[in-house]
Amino acid sequence: MKLGLISPKGVCMGSDDNQRRTKQIYSKLVGMETLEELMSCPNSPLLTIAAIVQDYFTEIKFIDEEVETIDFNESYDLVAMSFMTQQASRAFELAKKYKEMGVYTCAGGMHPTNSPDETIKYFDTVFIGEGEVTWIEFMEDFKRQSPKKIYQNVDEIDMEKVPVPRFDLLKLDAYKTIPIQISRGCPHNCEFCASTKVYGPKYRHKSVERILEEVDLVTSLKPNIQIYFTDDNMLVNERFSKKLLTELCKRKIRWMSHTDIGVAEHEEILKLLHKSGCSKLVIGFESIEPNSLKHLERWKYKKYKHYEEYIAKIQSYGVGVWGTFIVGLDSDERSIFQKVVDFALDNNLYGAMISVPTPFPGSKLYERLEEEDRILTKYWGDYTLWNVVVRPKKMSVKELENGFEYVLTSVYSIENRMKRLNHFKRIYTNLMRNQNV
Repeated sequence: MKLGLISPKGVCMGSDDNQRRTKQIYSKLVGMETLEELMSCPNSPLLTIAAIVQDYFTEIKFIDEEVETIDFNESYDLVAMSFMTQQASRAFELAKKYKEMGVYTCAGGMHPTNSPDETIKYFDTVFIGEGEVTWIEFMEDFKRQSPKKIYQNVDEIDMEKVPVPRFDLLKLDAYKTIPIQISRGCPHNCEFCASTKVYGPKYRHKSVERILEEVDLVTSLKPNIQIYFTDDNMLVNERFSKKLLTELCKRKIRWMSHTDIGVAEHEEILKLLHKSGCSKLVIGFESIEPNSLKHLERWKYKKYKHYEEYIAKIQSYGVGVWGTFIVGLDSDERSIFQKVVDFALDNNLYGAMISVPTPFPGSKLYERLEEEDRILTKYWGDYTLWNVVVRPKKMSVKELENGFEYVLTSVYSIENRMKRLNHFKRIYTNLMRNQNV
């Protein structure tokens, strides 16, 4: 049997009008390399599925629509897709086409888990939750020609039982960054986040030995590749983090990941980050407007007063902070746009990912805005975080669109890129000087 694993186009897509507008905005920006690295990263769950079911197939092919075109003349016994909300509209189109061709179709991932009733209208089988156990159940049923429409896992998967992903299936020359997932779960419960419904609040991780095995495999396939640890909150467990970073210091790798601002409170971790190959950390600040932050997540609201201090501390160790911000939240006035620009520049952030409120299915934000009848479209391709898909409370849609563009073009001007580069040049010079003392 032959299996096709497809990651649908959509990470940067949107509808035609929105896509054109987004491209126009981003064509003006300078220094967006980190965002490009994140957005062009291949789909990690599909590579794990390939490892789970490899004994059932004589051939498995991984297709990433962001870097290659699908050949619909190629035949498969089964096609499986894993996708986020912004990829869902395209995934539904592909499922329809493959079903017309007589191919059995499966779907899993963030959007299918949070919107199974919608997804099953397009796919033969939908997986809800983590799929390490249910995929084996499905394959046995599929062999007996009696697959079910829904396979649901409600248990937390032991991360040690997650197989090593099939990185060898990737067209490695197409990527600057390769994903490795070392943990699942995040203790925070942000209103906009749909991930906790899939992975839960408990932080679970692979052993350091298993992680090193995956790191070594990736670097053996493509030396000098940057690794993206795709965890929601990689450094939340201090003891585990120190053990892992100490081992990574023995390997010459480059990596980035997500964590929360609380990492600044752990000196020993900070000392190990740059030595271990960490170049930047993506940290969700979400808002610099206290009232907005209070409604998003109480833990982050309590840390708000330390934001500037902690950014300076983390970056003093040679690790860039890539901050994420949402503009146009319910408590935001039009003044929020200049405030975000000033905050990013005054604190010499390595980078900033600016987004607008996006109610992903499965999140508390979706439930609230659906109840308030403020969702403007459910064409999922527009849920890129950059297109306005909800009616703002204290500004018009047009004001939010214009403000979003203003923040991006201000932060990513040539002048401000040079300011950031000079700031980090001074940091690295000081680090080298101190090392040589």
